Amino acid sequence: MLKLIIINGLIDSFNPCAIGIFLIFISTLFMLKKEKKSVFSVAVAYITSIYVIYLLIGLGLIQAVTFLGIPRLMSYVGAIIVIFIGILSVKDYLFPNLKFLNTKIPYTARQLILKWTYKATIPAAVIVGILVGISEFPCTGGIYIATIGLLSQKETFLNGFFYLLIYNLMFVAPLIIIYLITSNRTVAMKLMDWQEREKNRMKLIIGVLMIILGSVLLKWFV
Repeated sequence: MLKLIIINGLIDSFNPCAIGIFLIFISTLFMLKKEKKSVFSVAVAYITSIYVIYLLIGLGLIQAVTFLGIPRLMSYVGAIIVIFIGILSVKDYLFPNLKFLNTKIPYTARQLILKWTYKATIPAAVIVGILVGISEFPCTGGIYIATIGLLSQKETFLNGFFYLLIYNLMFVAPLIIIYLITSNRTVAMKLMDWQEREKNRMKLIIGVLMIILGSVLLKWFV
């Protein structure tokens, strides 16, 4: 179960939106010539807020599944959502101009997120982290839903909570790594340019991985 939790969390973590917003934050701080201490504080606030909001979403889902007594159904639904979103991600790569059922965060939410991002303060980082965590859940949350369904079937609440802590640590791991390697403005800007160039390819990779993962969940674990 632990290996599955780690793999699911890592696949869920490669979200171009969360990574892109974080890079904008870091680059903005460097452009404003903020001290490393300020950059660290904002980075920690952003990553922590995403971790906490996603953890709370997971705990809420576990409580709902336990109360309704539908863990197996939740696993099925989550696995199907994973496959469906994976297909949409592949579609976004192959047909980028086809706007129907895309996997992007809604325009109004993106505008609100960017508005707070450019403030580049700790309170703004917390708000953006919460907004990103909530907004990206419909895009990649199928993995989370399927995982929670499995935990509800096979584990006690305490064990499930422990696994959720690990899952969400994996979920924010790329952001932690990005912060560690963006030690100066040049590196941050280069990484942001790379992410912008490769975001569509990332969607393709994530989409394929989600289709495979959803199929595995349906075949072996549900």
